[in-house]
Amino acid sequence: MGIGSVLVGIGAALIVGVYLARPFRKVSASADVDQAIETWVARVHTGKATSGTGSPERDVAPVNFCPQCGRRVGHGDRFCSGCGTQLSEDGE
Repeated sequence: MGIGSVLVGIGAALIVGVYLARPFRKVSASADVDQAIETWVARVHTGKATSGTGSPERDVAPVNFCPQCGRRVGHGDRFCSGCGTQLSEDGE
């Protein structure tokens, strides 16, 4: 057994040890990330979309998608250009 085999064995043992220790690591940022996501979603729903820095970006135009095929459609489109489905009056 050569030194290369020993080093590969140690490396493999280290990788397995790190993998098995994952559940025991403390995840303190999870609550902060969840709260940031909830805040961002609430702002988007109220129409006050902001960037991750908290500063207002710009007025965000609503993006419309076809309910049948999911393709992006224009606001004034009456039919989907992908599948031909008739869209509602407001372009959604």
